[in-house]
Amino acid sequence: MKYIILSILIFIFKVISQSTENHFHTNLGDLYPDPMISIKYQEDWQRDFYLKRIAQFKKMPIGFNKIVFLGNSITEGGNDWNKRFGVNNIVNRGISGDITEGILSRLDEIIYYKPTAIFLLIGINDIFDNQPDKKNINSSQVAKNIIQIAENIQKDSRNTKIFIQTILPVDIQKHMNYNDRSLSSYNSEMVNQIIAINRLIIGQNNFPVIDLHSAFVDERGLMNKAYTTDGVHLNDIGYKAWVKYVNNYVQ
Repeated sequence: MKYIILSILIFIFKVISQSTENHFHTNLGDLYPDPMISIKYQEDWQRDFYLKRIAQFKKMPIGFNKIVFLGNSITEGGNDWNKRFGVNNIVNRGISGDITEGILSRLDEIIYYKPTAIFLLIGINDIFDNQPDKKNINSSQVAKNIIQIAENIQKDSRNTKIFIQTILPVDIQKHMNYNDRSLSSYNSEMVNQIIAINRLIIGQNNFPVIDLHSAFVDERGLMNKAYTTDGVHLNDIGYKAWVKYVNNYVQ
């Protein structure tokens, strides 16, 4: 009889402990960035998208036991990733215009819900701008931030499998719909920066890397025209190629 009572007490204690851990934040709103937050390198147009999406996230929390696709507009543009993969446990956490600093500022929700897996794609907005001279962040810092995102998640969500995806190629001339030859040098600069960041990502040994870049690049070193609407964002063929490339990891 004593053993039965003891077993019941242990079971109750485990349930209470788990409940306490899962509801450590009495106000789940605290998991999301404050509307007054100041994010380094974030521009006004990026801030507008950021705050609107954060407001949506508050209304539709991740939930437990989910796979999270985390990134910028390229991830957000995938819309319903569950439909694309034929599953029911993927949550889209892409924000148009987002940068590495933006993701570092919104990890509390992700860490709290402890996803089964994260598919991270971020970095292009850190180095891309219609006015390149405005950016002060270099390739090394972008790569460092990407790895820091993964480390911050892993630190407090040890069982989450984190996949870092390499930055996709771009075609700036197509994106700006302008044939100015001066953009050719900017294209080359972007190619070099993306390659540098991706090499640093691939060179780290703590997290598995999915080399998306190699699946989308053409012989020019730019985004394959078959996969894009504007040289940066993906069309439906591009998203299908992405799904095919990472499907085994998701499944």
